[in-house]
Amino acid sequence: MKDKTYLYNVNYPEHEETLWAIEARTLFKTSPKEKVFFSDVAVNPSTSPYIKNRLEIRHKTPTFEELLLRVERDENTTKNSVIKYLKLASGDPYAEGRKALYKELCGKFKEPVEGEVHQVTYGTTFHKGLWYFGELLRNNGLWRRHDKRPHTYSNSLKANMAKVLVNIAGQGDASRSIIDPCCGAGTVLLEGCFAGCKIAGSDINEKMARSATRNLEHFGYAAKVSNQAIQDITEHYDASIVDLPYGLRSQITRQEQGDIIKNAKRISDRAVIVSSEDITSLLSEQQLKIVDACKIIKSVNKKFTRFIWVCE
Repeated sequence: MKDKTYLYNVNYPEHEETLWAIEARTLFKTSPKEKVFFSDVAVNPSTSPYIKNRLEIRHKTPTFEELLLRVERDENTTKNSVIKYLKLASGDPYAEGRKALYKELCGKFKEPVEGEVHQVTYGTTFHKGLWYFGELLRNNGLWRRHDKRPHTYSNSLKANMAKVLVNIAGQGDASRSIIDPCCGAGTVLLEGCFAGCKIAGSDINEKMARSATRNLEHFGYAAKVSNQAIQDITEHYDASIVDLPYGLRSQITRQEQGDIIKNAKRISDRAVIVSSEDITSLLSEQQLKIVDACKIIKSVNKKFTRFIWVCE
């Protein structure tokens, strides 16, 4: 089997496994069976709620001694770099002695070129009988600051789901344009902006549109938010993310749901639909092709379920 370029490790709560799975199918075109996997697809871990690290594999050896020889011959590893050990599983026999590993590896690094200030973070790990070494990119977790946004509501999406929805809609391509036409207080918009996406929002409720704008401004994001119904949107986008209204404050009929879905199809090439009930038949009525779907238990107590459909 051909070796892949990157080693990833992920982690997720058990009740969010299906959410990780649909994100993985979109970004990596496969469903990894384990929490450590290899891929030739480059994904920034910070755009996902579940990817913890990405190691760009430069050297792979059966012994640590051979790894030291490879690093010693590597002209690109310099002493102004940082090195981290990735503990990928409990019971890792080398994790506790990682400081000694750092010392040995850093002893093989070259002196930097005069005036060179660029610092690289390298990672090393032992996985299934092999040693790996390469440039390390970690999930910086900065997106979690969005939890402290000034405006939020009980039915707002959680950040984990919002990040996944952005990845599904954009398919890992930040250049794709995305619209959230029922944006509420802007949870999806915040995650889209953080990921560097071309994203815009709209809400028929003036208070919600204003809250979304204020949340974006609070974090210095400049995504456009308009106060209008989805029926009035005239621009066309690569994808839309639609969290159908629900709950006592958002009574909505099946006909109104169908109208929102019909307009999502009109304004975008790809529609990611979220609902608290199974509306597969309604999507079929609107002649949307379902290319992927999943069911998520929103919390550990299993009292609330959400469905996601990816339609084209």
